[in-house]
Amino acid sequence: MLRQSPDDRAAAAWIIADEIMRSRTDLDQAAYDLWLDATLAGDTLTGRDHALVHSHAWAVFGAAADQQEGNHGLAGYIGEWLWYLNIRDLPPELGRSVEIVTAPGKTVSDSGGDGLIIHRVDGGPQEFVFRLWEMKKYSGKADDAQGTIRGAWKQLHTKGARYLAQMSWGDKYLAADTRVFVSSLTAQWIDAEPTGSGGVSVALNSSATPTRAFHLSHDHFTTHTHPGALQGLIVAIDRLEEFAQEVREYVWSAL
Repeated sequence: MLRQSPDDRAAAAWIIADEIMRSRTDLDQAAYDLWLDATLAGDTLTGRDHALVHSHAWAVFGAAADQQEGNHGLAGYIGEWLWYLNIRDLPPELGRSVEIVTAPGKTVSDSGGDGLIIHRVDGGPQEFVFRLWEMKKYSGKADDAQGTIRGAWKQLHTKGARYLAQMSWGDKYLAADTRVFVSSLTAQWIDAEPTGSGGVSVALNSSATPTRAFHLSHDHFTTHTHPGALQGLIVAIDRLEEFAQEVREYVWSAL
């Protein structure tokens, strides 16, 4: 059974595959159950059941390019999930709770912000704060991710307001005070209010793990200067591209 694998890498790949399929199937519990049961049993879905699950998995995991070695879209998508699961599962911070954290999108080519987290703050000057994240992956042979980190900060600097403006909230149920806050996220970013901050997450091969990663961030993201305005995350995975393919194998095993 996949859940009982003693190999940490395989277990991590399985956990991510399971989380992704829960998210991709969303309210379609029947599709998720079909995928899970077939995957754990080592079966291949056919007919209508195959068509149902395939429809949810295809956009990322079924495209022919995603089956080829070195496909950057798949590894980048897995990198976004590594960020999301790390952020989502952090222990609660004293005096603040997670109000909203956005899961990765449905495709590998979504344009817009990669991640957003909003905290509700207790007893502070602001009732809410948010951080907009840009996610990248690096698997270059040079094992030097500084260019990728620099580019991510520049992208956040130049396009952050646009990313926030592209996010849709009108169709979501939000508490009244939360709705008021998110209605002005773009304005808060443009005005560099202390309620808004930026973050960069980079998934990379463990061999490329830098000893210093974000010490020059302020040179490339210059608008927000309040304490805590910049945050960075390095997620190191041994052979990242191969790991992404391992996640795909779990997702695709029922298809």
